[in-house]
Amino acid sequence: MQERREWRFDNDGIRFDNQLPAARLSAVQRIRNGVYRVRISPENYPINSSPWYGFRMHSDAPRAVELQFTYPQDFRHRYVPKLSRDGRTWQEVDAQSFAVDAKGNARLQLRLEAGELRVFAQSPFLPEDFAAWSARVAAQVHAQPQTFGTSVQGRPLQLFEFGAGAQAPVVLVLGRQHPPEHTGTRALQGFVETLAADTAQARAFRERVHVLVAPLLNPDGLVEGHWRSNANGVDINRDWGLFAQPETRALRDALAARGIGPGRVVFVIDFHSTEHDVFYTVADDPSRETGGLLQQWIAAMQSRFTIRESPSVARNGTSQNWAVCRLGAPSVTYEVGDATPSDELGEVTRHAAAVLMDLLAVPRPPAAPPACDAYAFPAG
Repeated sequence: MQERREWRFDNDGIRFDNQLPAARLSAVQRIRNGVYRVRISPENYPINSSPWYGFRMHSDAPRAVELQFTYPQDFRHRYVPKLSRDGRTWQEVDAQSFAVDAKGNARLQLRLEAGELRVFAQSPFLPEDFAAWSARVAAQVHAQPQTFGTSVQGRPLQLFEFGAGAQAPVVLVLGRQHPPEHTGTRALQGFVETLAADTAQARAFRERVHVLVAPLLNPDGLVEGHWRSNANGVDINRDWGLFAQPETRALRDALAARGIGPGRVVFVIDFHSTEHDVFYTVADDPSRETGGLLQQWIAAMQSRFTIRESPSVARNGTSQNWAVCRLGAPSVTYEVGDATPSDELGEVTRHAAAVLMDLLAVPRPPAAPPACDAYAFPAG
């Protein structure tokens, strides 16, 4: 865990802190009056490069400042800063005040007013925001969120489900295994809201298919400002199969308690974020073959949008590997670009849901899990 603290530069009338939820700030160094170096370090090493940051500044008077972002090892700045004075309204910095050099170090020029300014990699979407969104969407389909377990630090893990009855085919929607991946959450919201909409297509779909949504699987990592892991320092999207972490284990057990196992799940989508839009798939997945559900869904997506598919052999404990190799379910990890515009993101996710509803209009026979020889985790 990072040390929650404040850095004071009283002679300059400036102070910094990382004492907000989702904040991450490791050190602040004064270079000279008005110029400060902010250091951002991850929660552990080695780690994928997702350099999340977030901090609050307070100035006792209007002034110009420059922030220099630095990272350990070879990590490069990734997220364009978002600014807020009240924690509710956020704005991305303009191109004239922000630059990243060839080594991946960033400089941000700010004109501070007296008072507070928050500087975050993305506008924080906190557990209470997930809970409010889940309650609103669930209410539209006469459902309510349920707690299915607790995180390492004791935060509730919630899901909601809607649609056809207990024996119907299941669509499983997962989100926010990795704390910084905000655009993935926005895509999940658009996708689920389309499935839950009051439209003829969605109503007919919900008569045939059961949808289970777990939108926030790593609440501790989100609140702690982690780049990748849960409160145990583990990337939970490498734990599907081991189930050594309470977050993945709780969802596995919740599915089992509902009788959701091989042959029941017809589609799994796990929302993430990266630099560019991409569909990660499993090379072993038979639904990628011509005429298969996943092949048809991706083809329909690529007919309108530039999103490449990147298949790989199932080896490690990702959710998609587990879904394909243990549930026999068509599975995709949708990595949403960090900077994908909101309008485009809404269009993509609505289309993604509409295509899936069309493809599942005709029942598909259950599929047995493929051999997945490289996926060494036991069943169960």
